[in-house]
Amino acid sequence: MALALEKERLFFQIYQSLEKELLGMTDYIHFSENNLDVYSVKLANFILRANVESESLLKELFKRTEHYKGLTQKEKNLELENNTYTEVNEVYKLEKKTIYIASEIFYFQDKYSEPFIPFKYKKNGKDSHKIYNSIKHDKVNNLKKADLETAINMLGTLFILNSCFFPELIQKEQDDRSKIFRGKRAYIESLFLSMFDKIDKLNKDEVENYLSSCLYFEWISDYYLTENLPYHISDISGMLENHLNDVNLPLDTLIEKRNKNEYLYDDLNYPVLFKYSTVITNTGEDINYFRKKSEQIFKALLEKQEE
Repeated sequence: MALALEKERLFFQIYQSLEKELLGMTDYIHFSENNLDVYSVKLANFILRANVESESLLKELFKRTEHYKGLTQKEKNLELENNTYTEVNEVYKLEKKTIYIASEIFYFQDKYSEPFIPFKYKKNGKDSHKIYNSIKHDKVNNLKKADLETAINMLGTLFILNSCFFPELIQKEQDDRSKIFRGKRAYIESLFLSMFDKIDKLNKDEVENYLSSCLYFEWISDYYLTENLPYHISDISGMLENHLNDVNLPLDTLIEKRNKNEYLYDDLNYPVLFKYSTVITNTGEDINYFRKKSEQIFKALLEKQEE
């Protein structure tokens, strides 16, 4: 475990170095829509190094998959060279992971002022991997492909991969995780009540897509449900009825309410569901995982009610 953690920290240290380098380029490139096509040898070298790190991290994440663990040694060696992205994407839903730019010295007001998906990035019909190969094998004739937009997306993929490989990153302050990017966060309390048959109204595909797009989850902490609480939950059935209308809202509306701090739960009547939460990294969990967790928590709440 100590060796694994050392490897995770090393990869993140390299990411931080690359991030610092990109931030340094803002001294002579104005990071705005007008300059997304700016290219240079420095950006070309940056893209090459960032992609090498991404490939290394994909291999490490691949080794953690159940698919890899079931292979023979010969098959492992073969697939490590040829098939890592497919399997890792299947587990971690990389092509749905959404991030956004938070740096105040990036002056994007259009395309990158909104959340984006680095692993879906394409330019002139070429994805990041094809752009990387073009630069790698013929830098002189493909230098124009080494532009600022590609560099930002390449670093974004590396940020996502580090977050998946090093879940403990979530314990750091946001600026310590990244001075450029923020990961999309799923607020599970807005899905909590929807997990039960009585009011299970949310579209499952919609929920899966939402969960898959998020880099982190904010979840109700089990710890506080097993400790002696200073609060009293008077009527679980009443809680379900009171919040029936909210839970039947479309998922986008629920998320919007959460983002505006209009919580589904009245913290005065049900403080345990409001005050205590934990944030975890999304390492491939799906709706079934949270259904099981919700059932466990719901059972614990009922037991508290009966005390």
